[in-house]
Amino acid sequence: MTKEVILNKRYRLLTEIGAGRVAVVFRGEDTWRGVPVAVKVLRQACVEDEAFLARLHSQAQAVVSLVHPNIVTTYEVGQEGDRHYLVMELVEEPTLKELIQVGIPFSIGQAVDVIIQICTAVGYAHRLGIVHGDIKPQNVFVSADGRVKVADFGIASALSPAPVVEGEIVWGTPHYFSPEQAAGENVSPASDVYSIGVVVYEMLTGRPPFEAETDIGVALKRLREEPVPLRQLNPDVPLQVERIVRKVMAKEPAARYRTADQLGRILDSYRRLDEEALVVRPPTVTKPQPRRREPEEYEAVARPQPRRYEPEEYEEEEKRQDWLAIFLGVVAIMAVLCLIPLLVSVYQRYTAAAPQPTATAVVTPLPGQVQTPDLVGLAQEEARRLVEAAGLQLAVVGERHDSSIPALNVIAQTIPAGQMVRQGETIGVIISQGPRFVSVPAVEGLPITAAEPGLKEMGLNVSRKDIWSREAEGLILSQQPAAGSIVSEGSVVTLVVSSGPRLMLNANLGSKVLLVACDLENDSFKPGELLRLTLHWRALQPMQENYTVFVHVTRADGVILAQRDVQPRDGTHPTGSWVTGELVRDSYELSIPGDAPPDIYWLKVGMYSQATMQRLPVVDPGQATVVQDSVLVKELRVLPAQ
Repeated sequence: MTKEVILNKRYRLLTEIGAGRVAVVFRGEDTWRGVPVAVKVLRQACVEDEAFLARLHSQAQAVVSLVHPNIVTTYEVGQEGDRHYLVMELVEEPTLKELIQVGIPFSIGQAVDVIIQICTAVGYAHRLGIVHGDIKPQNVFVSADGRVKVADFGIASALSPAPVVEGEIVWGTPHYFSPEQAAGENVSPASDVYSIGVVVYEMLTGRPPFEAETDIGVALKRLREEPVPLRQLNPDVPLQVERIVRKVMAKEPAARYRTADQLGRILDSYRRLDEEALVVRPPTVTKPQPRRREPEEYEAVARPQPRRYEPEEYEEEEKRQDWLAIFLGVVAIMAVLCLIPLLVSVYQRYTAAAPQPTATAVVTPLPGQVQTPDLVGLAQEEARRLVEAAGLQLAVVGERHDSSIPALNVIAQTIPAGQMVRQGETIGVIISQGPRFVSVPAVEGLPITAAEPGLKEMGLNVSRKDIWSREAEGLILSQQPAAGSIVSEGSVVTLVVSSGPRLMLNANLGSKVLLVACDLENDSFKPGELLRLTLHWRALQPMQENYTVFVHVTRADGVILAQRDVQPRDGTHPTGSWVTGELVRDSYELSIPGDAPPDIYWLKVGMYSQATMQRLPVVDPGQATVVQDSVLVKELRVLPAQ
């Protein structure tokens, strides 16, 4: 740019860092906040489309609300004159497209991890009613440590209702379109799922599933053709991954996973099976690869093949089969008739012997009947093979989440195991989607009272650990797992929470007094600074003598650095005057010596008798640590003098 441009006296455009059909992207600066930003300025053709601009601005509020660790944040959608722009978080990591183009190898595990994070971001938007509509590797940023961020929700959401072609502009990216987008229909969450499948395909093969000389040609191929099977281009891809991608890229939206969340959960369950992570590189062989047989074809090869008959032989064979069928039918009828007297006799004997009659069903297998196999817990394809081997049919009638049964395995069946059914009968099964998975939100720095209910609502369990801190009581100091981690529903999130400046001790000294707590303003000091603390005592019984309180700062070997030995409240409220149950607030100040060497020290508290110089024994340490009848209140740090 030859002339400095500042949009709305705030966003300074610096250098162009990218360009697409819809907008030009600039590195910019938010002059109000003094931070770098990315500014996406719409091209003139988009600005002239009033319908698009109306949709864009109507989406602005929803898009700005997309605050998620895997989503590039959109700060503002604005306008200055005929310039319409979006201000976004500046991400300087490479795009997924760049990594694919330079030949960065993706193992199956790496690819699955990237896609799960994409699903987490897009699924979050789906739950807020926003469809991306233009998911592609160019809109996915991947950091060196594998963290993923998805961009362009703002423009994609506004473009989602638009047809494929308007004038000379193709909305979106045809290589990653869903078939319904290519047909000019409205997008849905299932459209995003399809596009994610195309991204997986390209990561594992190095090329999109459909290629042509023009964008329209790509769109037509997507509508009319099937992609080359994934394992034909890359034999290292596990069969289960190929099946998932095949389902994701189904032409009918109803045949895919409904949302990105659902796809993410399936992939998360697959990842938990600890499949071998094979390094996958884009194929370099350009000649056509021999077609690999599908699993169904291998099964067909393995089965004995029926004899092929000539036309004249077929007529004779058909006659023989007719006579055989008649004969078997007669035998079956006679067998049933012969069984009737036996059944009557058995029934009469049973009803005569039974003290109270009960209805009893006797199941008699008839010709052409088979026993229903037990399918619960089996993988879907294994269940299908077992059912078909029994002469039955399998139909998936539903899917649901299950924390105990892995994804793609059978949860339940419509016909109970062991029941006799006719050959050719269809058994319906419900397939597991595996456990739900969630992205752990960032809660560090939030009050525990605000964060804990939200975590539990997401299906996470919370483990709380309170520690002393200078931060406000109840503030979350750290979390584990880290924000953005993908975990299964029911996982434990450990929160380290500030208990504030108060340390709960509840140490019992001689069954006479309880050191309930200590308020400590700081735990690190420079030489010459004051250490201030307040002790909270509770009398357990009347004390006949006045005890001295000692507050010592010592090294680990017991050598005292600073101390204060005095009766409570500087002697104005001696222990001999305390009454049972009284709570005494007792404050102290100690000066850290000016020549104190930098080190770790211990703050120790206790009581001793002036008459005998014997310390009151600690009979119950409570939450404290005790050494030689001293309560170790807190570890302190003396810093180097500056």
